[in-house]
Amino acid sequence: MTHRNKVALGFLVALGLPSLASANLLTNAGFEDGPPGFGAQDWIAFGNVFTEANTPLSGAQHAKLFGNFNPGFDVTSIFQEFPATPGSLWELDVWSRHNDGDQLTGVAGTGNWAVQKIVFKDAGDAEIGAVESIVLDGTFPIDVWIDNAPIQGVAPAGTTQVEAFVLFLQPAQDGGAALIDDAAFVPEPAAFALVALGGILALRRR
Repeated sequence: MTHRNKVALGFLVALGLPSLASANLLTNAGFEDGPPGFGAQDWIAFGNVFTEANTPLSGAQHAKLFGNFNPGFDVTSIFQEFPATPGSLWELDVWSRHNDGDQLTGVAGTGNWAVQKIVFKDAGDAEIGAVESIVLDGTFPIDVWIDNAPIQGVAPAGTTQVEAFVLFLQPAQDGGAALIDDAAFVPEPAAFALVALGGILALRRR
């Protein structure tokens, strides 16, 4: 562990904040908040995003993403954003599922697919780096929750903001829906200290 991270961990302990192992920054990570219906509370959503009580992994609800059935390549997404600094490490992990009767078909790139993605942005809101992985396509088993491997990304030079995404990609107009639950977005301790300090400063300004 670097000296910087040791100092950050001490800062977290002094503030009574959680360690890296428990520092999930996402609000409403399990989609339990808010009633079932269009959208996902505390997430920025684009396209067909719903909160449902169909087959949740835990709790009573999960998110459901599916295509918009517009001509051409279509994208549905949910994300949350946080301050970040160059060199900070971030990890994203989501559970995914598709059910019989509404499953995805084909493989990523031809049929529909879903990804988890970490995006780094600069002060001008331009994307300057990203890492992603496929969490669902037609080759994944149906009617079971899938524990996807987490992805990690290091913020490049110029980073001021990081975003945790789930995207549903519809290159044609195929059907199917991706269910998402129990998402986790975890920073290294120094990055978590930055987010916590930002919250403290915001409270002081209020």
